[in-house]
Amino acid sequence: MEIRELEYFVAIWQEENLSRAAEKLFVTQPALSRYLQRLEDELGLLLFQRIGRRMRLTYAGERYLSYAQKILQTRREMEAEMTDIRREEKGRLRVGIPPFRCSFIMPAVLPVFRSQHPNIDVEIMEEASAVLDEALACGDIDLAFFSLSEKNARLNYEILEEDWLYVILPKGHPLGSAARTEPDGARSLTLEQLADETLILQKHGQRQGQYILSELSARHIRPRKTIESSNIRAAALLAANGYGAAFLSGGLLRHFEARERCDAFRLSGCKAALNFAAATRAGSYVSSWTSDFIALVREGIRSGAI
Repeated sequence: MEIRELEYFVAIWQEENLSRAAEKLFVTQPALSRYLQRLEDELGLLLFQRIGRRMRLTYAGERYLSYAQKILQTRREMEAEMTDIRREEKGRLRVGIPPFRCSFIMPAVLPVFRSQHPNIDVEIMEEASAVLDEALACGDIDLAFFSLSEKNARLNYEILEEDWLYVILPKGHPLGSAARTEPDGARSLTLEQLADETLILQKHGQRQGQYILSELSARHIRPRKTIESSNIRAAALLAANGYGAAFLSGGLLRHFEARERCDAFRLSGCKAALNFAAATRAGSYVSSWTSDFIALVREGIRSGAI
């Protein structure tokens, strides 16, 4: 068994199609098909079910994938550590981050990081927090930044900023007169006060959407109307333009281009703050350049640049 063959198997699983996997791997489809047939013959097991044009894992395939991912992850960690030891710093850093945060964090951090580590290639995965959580746990990325509401036992976290969720309403909305002033001077509203509003929520698979929905359920609140958008910036712009109430963390609110056209109220009474964190895979080797990337984001937050 060679590392290259494990990469072939993982690519077939990811693409669910031999043709797309072959294109991704820069091999011919017949060669990839022969590899898979040979592997299944050697094992005496069917690893994929062919359902139309899609390739779906059998139970044996799921177990093979589990071991293949562990082996590939161990190899990546070994290469990173050996590179650190040699001090040659030739490598790759795969960073996951939600799209809105990517728009202001990466332009601030990447140029500085490249000046520090010119031989490290950075690959960026822009996805919702829940997707990044699983990608990091599986070893598809090395580092992720996202808002943290629930911890995954397979990951390690560093809290970079203690944050809160804010309700976004159009400027001068009547609910502003009912807002409470918190001890630190922030104005706040509760979810109960928003029950008669149209709530613009993130999709069920996104962490902020899950957070708000769980709070609504726990409080037995049924809003007048809800709509969903996977684009958190678009949701906030809709709210600023009078379409309903949306939600942003404080870290995102600082970079919201229409913040002068809306009122923002801290969401009070919820079970937890929504802190911003850097996450790495538990038990995995963390390269020096990964630590440096986290440090740049941490310092950017502290200085107000991010």
